[in-house]
Amino acid sequence: MNVVEHPGDAGTPVVVLVHGLLDSHTSFDGVVAELVPDHTVVTYDRRGWGDARADVPPRSLAEHADDAIAALDGRRATIVGHSYGGVVGLMTAVLRPDLVASLAVFEPTVPWTDWWPAYDEMMARSATLAPMFARWRDGLARRSADERAADEVSMARDFSFVEDAPFEFADVSVPCLVGGSVDTTPWDRESGARLAALLDADLVVFEDAGHTVHRTHPRDFAAFVRRAAALAR
Repeated sequence: MNVVEHPGDAGTPVVVLVHGLLDSHTSFDGVVAELVPDHTVVTYDRRGWGDARADVPPRSLAEHADDAIAALDGRRATIVGHSYGGVVGLMTAVLRPDLVASLAVFEPTVPWTDWWPAYDEMMARSATLAPMFARWRDGLARRSADERAADEVSMARDFSFVEDAPFEFADVSVPCLVGGSVDTTPWDRESGARLAALLDADLVVFEDAGHTVHRTHPRDFAAFVRRAAALAR
């Protein structure tokens, strides 16, 4: 699972950052630099991604959540999930609210909701958003052909875990914060307000950023993380 601990000063809050599809723990490097030493930050590559491509693949979203729980190592912490990492964070909060002190989700992948398009429709509509997706790819590390092939397999597998509702939003009982951006898909924009209402959470909208705000605006994303950590009971 390739867990990386970024220790802060003694007694500082613990934060776990969970990456999304086509990404890795290194996408948070700039955010980590902003948070340490006044937070202890844990990052890791989800199984099937980054340096964990060769790990035994997960069989469900619950197993992804089990990995996040393992990264906590028994500590109570704030979990912050970007994109697919957001839905992993939500599942983790449902399974172990005793360990999740607070939660932040940025444009989480929730295709089972009534505002998210069906997969085929999403792909068709995505073709009209090619310039936006090109901006999202700015700064991404080049991947080999083998890595791209492995990522396609992991993406299809991870997406299958969330095609049907893996949990009820009403079962998320921890304090939450929701994030969204302006330069994003229509369904992600709608998710912000909808999820904020469903999770009884504040909504933070990044006005001059897109879906990859953690890469392009690490200081702003770190402020989002700090606000989530401050919600911890």
